[in-house]
Amino acid sequence: MKNSRIILFSALFSLFLSCSGLWAAPTMTAATQQLTFLGTADLQGQLESSHRSSDLGDRGQKIDVVGGIARIATLIKESKKQGQGPVIILSSGDDLMGRYFHTFNGKAIFSLLGTAGYEILALGNHEFDRGPGLLAEALEKTKFVPLCSDLAVKGTVMQGSCQPLLIRQYDNVKIGFFSLMTPKFPYVTTTGNVSLNGSNVAVATKMVSELREKGADLIVAITHIGSDLDRQLAAEVKGIDLIFGGHSHSYLPKLETVNRTLIVNGGEKGAALVRLDMKLSSDRKIIPESVAYTLIPVTESVSEDQITAEELRHYTEQLPAAVVLGRTDSAWQLDKNSVRSGESTVADMINDLILEKFQVDVVLNNAGAFRGNKEYPAGQITDTMLHEIDEFENDVYLLKIKGKYLHAVLEHSASLIGQGGFLQVAGLRLSINPSKNSQEVAGKEEGWEVLKPGERIVDAQIRNRDRSYSPIEPEKEYALATNAYLAQHGGDQYYWFKEYGSDQVNTYTTLYSLLAEKLDNAKVLNPPLPDGRILVVTP
Repeated sequence: MKNSRIILFSALFSLFLSCSGLWAAPTMTAATQQLTFLGTADLQGQLESSHRSSDLGDRGQKIDVVGGIARIATLIKESKKQGQGPVIILSSGDDLMGRYFHTFNGKAIFSLLGTAGYEILALGNHEFDRGPGLLAEALEKTKFVPLCSDLAVKGTVMQGSCQPLLIRQYDNVKIGFFSLMTPKFPYVTTTGNVSLNGSNVAVATKMVSELREKGADLIVAITHIGSDLDRQLAAEVKGIDLIFGGHSHSYLPKLETVNRTLIVNGGEKGAALVRLDMKLSSDRKIIPESVAYTLIPVTESVSEDQITAEELRHYTEQLPAAVVLGRTDSAWQLDKNSVRSGESTVADMINDLILEKFQVDVVLNNAGAFRGNKEYPAGQITDTMLHEIDEFENDVYLLKIKGKYLHAVLEHSASLIGQGGFLQVAGLRLSINPSKNSQEVAGKEEGWEVLKPGERIVDAQIRNRDRSYSPIEPEKEYALATNAYLAQHGGDQYYWFKEYGSDQVNTYTTLYSLLAEKLDNAKVLNPPLPDGRILVVTP
């Protein structure tokens, strides 16, 4: 009887504890592990510290940062020491650019990324700027894993240099990784015989399926497609837990979630590290309310990691005063009068490169986008020379615009002859009479307005594919390339691009990268003779 009472009491006490929650069995939502993802995007060869301001907040405030791979290494090491679970270090591409790339062919940058602690890297378009052969050599013996999920590398020099997918186990969690390249890949870099093997959505769908079949608990897409396409990807492809993006050159002010997929972007030039902390349930799912998104500014107060700093010094001491990229057999005239008062042969050369690369109908760049303000004599073309010419590092933008607005843009250019807003062109043939009535525009609360249409354009014709010329058709839509200053910011009062243009796309290609890529292939770059594309007619 006594034993029966003890058994009954024990059973009742156990039931009480269970019902009261004091002795509850672990549920499937109990947190069992913490993960941290840390990384950057679009480092662009910015290995040294450099003072600048960066917009890292959700209120538009600027923060003074210095960046630099040695300080990034310190933050990575500190994060790993402080982490309550695995800390995974990522790069979403476009790390190969600038002086260290042109001097050491990518090996210095990739070596320093490995020393700093990067573990997984998605290839960006600029990694291919000097061709897949050089990239393959740079990837030899790297400490990180390079991914190329949507690149057809079989049978090319890149075969074996990168992986289509990766599964890594962190404690009891298997994480699957894949990468995506910008759809503009064939047009924005030197691809050689490497090509895309499918659309972003098709490749991502396939990767998610394969990684799940291989036992991945979480799936991370390391993308180089830009934030807009990241959001579209998350909306159309189920099963991606995290998109760590690049190619947009901007940090997201806050963590975004689309279709249960977390989205972040690594910004540019190492101004900050993106950090994402999260807890997982016992069934290895992300607990949404546990996710914390942080931007860690790389400021001067961050000490340099000595091992990384010493390796950087090893390469810095070998840098020449200026990196020779090629040569020119004739002078480059870039004084203000040459680029702002009529046809400039240097602008012709650069605009023609843009026309050829992006296969548009028209290229328009304001004269003020071509800097230097002097004559560069025949001889060596260096990186410092190209940086002087492309002082503002304006990205090339693509858009579509109707002929009637294109004509208004050209009239506006004719009203600015002699100024930085005067347009240099490709794909067009113009005659301008400065003695005629000038266009006038005025800004109002609701936007800009043309007060006087202008009469200075005597003739304007579009070059056809067979190199014949035709008048601009008012209702026809033309494919146009210009720069961010005009397309995005309405610089020099060019409001038509943003107001009437459609399908705007940032190519993330600068004049510097365009010229450097061309020189890597051609070695010699000479401005052409004037072809009469801009004729200034006097009475």
